[in-house]
Amino acid sequence: MIKQVITCILSILFVVTLTAYKANATTNDLPECVVITHCVREDFKVNDIENAFKKATKIVSETARTKIVEKTDSYIHAEAKTKWRRYTDDLLLKAIPEKGIIQVRSESRVGVGDNGVNKKRVDDFAYRLMTERDNTN
Repeated sequence: MIKQVITCILSILFVVTLTAYKANATTNDLPECVVITHCVREDFKVNDIENAFKKATKIVSETARTKIVEKTDSYIHAEAKTKWRRYTDDLLLKAIPEKGIIQVRSESRVGVGDNGVNKKRVDDFAYRLMTERDNTN
């Protein structure tokens, strides 16, 4: 009985997540967070989107326990391992020139909570992006 309930809940979450990914495919944005207890998405306004995205790529590539698995000129998908228990989280970055922003999304693959890991990851990214930007001006 418990296995059936868990399977049902996971199936519903999968469908909702898949729907969110498809819905944002037409808007050019990263998907909204469906389960906000283990996902964070933020927009960062930048003046020079091209240089900011290059810096963002450098930041992600130099982040401990993080590996870029897909990269284009305006998109990064990286897998980040948590320090404790080595869970894999997905880190997505998207440059959106028409809005002058870089979107960042970090989401746990497992569980319904993350002990603040994704928020901390996004905050650390933002700090490093702003620091990098300040050092180059």
